[in-house]
Amino acid sequence: MKILLAVDGSENSLRAAGQALRLNKLNPEVAVTALYVGPSCYKLFPEPGVCAWLQQKELDQEIEARAEKVFAAVQEIFLAEGQAIATAVERGDAAEAICRVAADGQFDLIVIGSRGYGDIKSLFLGSVSHKVLHLAPCPVMVVR
Repeated sequence: MKILLAVDGSENSLRAAGQALRLNKLNPEVAVTALYVGPSCYKLFPEPGVCAWLQQKELDQEIEARAEKVFAAVQEIFLAEGQAIATAVERGDAAEAICRVAADGQFDLIVIGSRGYGDIKSLFLGSVSHKVLHLAPCPVMVVR
């Protein structure tokens, strides 16, 4: 079984990491991959010519630095229990990237934290976990 753990460094994503760890400990053949998604310069600035290569390069460096911090926290959770975890970084819309990676990697389950917004609030603010629930190619576990 393959689990895709979507992480952003928030408390809820670290709780999701704990839940993925529990599943991993139940079955040693469960492989967990932590995925961090950063924005694309082209997503932030969709107008032609606004997003120069240099801006994307600087943004990529910032995304990689943030991802490393998030992965360090997640790996600490897993290593404390003697479990291994793979990591991956993507760019673009978070929900779309999570679903794309899940489909391409043939993951069996997506584990994602919820920000805790109610259904009405998420309609107005948008919610990555809500969007993943609707787009995912596999089951999704939302952890509060």
